[in-house]
Amino acid sequence: MATAVHPPSAPSGQMETTKDRHDARRRARLKISLPAEVRPFDARFAEIVDVAEVIDFTRDGIYFATCMPHYFVGMRILVTFPFGKKVSTHKKFLGSIVRLENRPGGSVGIAVRFVL
Repeated sequence: MATAVHPPSAPSGQMETTKDRHDARRRARLKISLPAEVRPFDARFAEIVDVAEVIDFTRDGIYFATCMPHYFVGMRILVTFPFGKKVSTHKKFLGSIVRLENRPGGSVGIAVRFVL
């Protein structure tokens, strides 16, 4: 569903829709709130383990929130999702961080594109 907006640079009377904007996402996101275990792929940082909250995901990637400060764009990570003792099956993904966003409450939102 497209929503009409008035961009500040658009001449009066012209409207742009969100559908007209470039969106790098190729698939619709599934909104959920589940834990995921996130570890750096680099063996030098093998002791770092984060259990983060997944906000949404697709077959191609995942977006999660965390308070840990060690992430950077381009970093390769291993994501186990879903994660927890009550989960019957765990799936591991190799991914690369493509975006970091500041979120309310001091957390960071991290967008990951799966590599494999």
